[in-house]
Amino acid sequence: MKAENKVHVDYLVVTVPVTSLDSEALNRFASLTIEGDFRRIYGFAGFVKDRLFVGDNGKRLMVQATGSRANEIVYLIEPSWQGLSVARLDLQVTVYVADADSVIRSTNPPNMYKAMRVVNLNERGSTLYVGSPKSRIRLRLYNKTAEAGEERTELGERLRIELQLRNDSADRALINIHAGSADMFYLYHVKRMTDAYINSIIEKAFANSTFRAMIETDTEKTVDTRKEWIEHSVIPALAKMSVLDSEYYKKLIERLKMFIE
Repeated sequence: MKAENKVHVDYLVVTVPVTSLDSEALNRFASLTIEGDFRRIYGFAGFVKDRLFVGDNGKRLMVQATGSRANEIVYLIEPSWQGLSVARLDLQVTVYVADADSVIRSTNPPNMYKAMRVVNLNERGSTLYVGSPKSRIRLRLYNKTAEAGEERTELGERLRIELQLRNDSADRALINIHAGSADMFYLYHVKRMTDAYINSIIEKAFANSTFRAMIETDTEKTVDTRKEWIEHSVIPALAKMSVLDSEYYKKLIERLKMFIE
């Protein structure tokens, strides 16, 4: 029976020894990407379909999913599988606020965490990162309405509050998801990494019996928006980094090559 969690999975990467899966599980995963496009990711060869990648490297099976697909696939991943490794798992709650950028600018994380705020000067769309990029748990708050290239509605703008979890923290998140306690797990960490106002926003959302975390559904519009983001934000940032820190830039380019080799 599927556990009831209001918080949703937005990104998922797991690997597991092929020998840990029975034929039924292997066939189930293989069937999910039938007629998909061939890809080679991190040395794993497989197929991509509907924001889901399933592939293997001869020893381990890898499953990678994004958006609403990740929230579906996570319930097919059994925490009891021998040798299972959850490399990355993101939990998100998205709520409507009057002004997402204003909320992000006014959020004050505890001093014990490294934090970085990114603010666009000439357009809407702010982001707050709490925790270092390499940490097991990192929090990201961002203006989802601006990121998706959408217009503000009568409800306001969408604020996404996302926990990015890695390794053993991601393993524990998976266990909590299947146990139906992902909401408590999520809220515990968000409370530690933000302030009282963000905590109150989430608690009010959870208290609303009709609330369900909004799951992103990819459309042509969101794909085009992401392309625009890459062209106008990612590429210029890479160009600057090649000058500011050439060693980091070279390592980053090598990491990107792993997706296409």
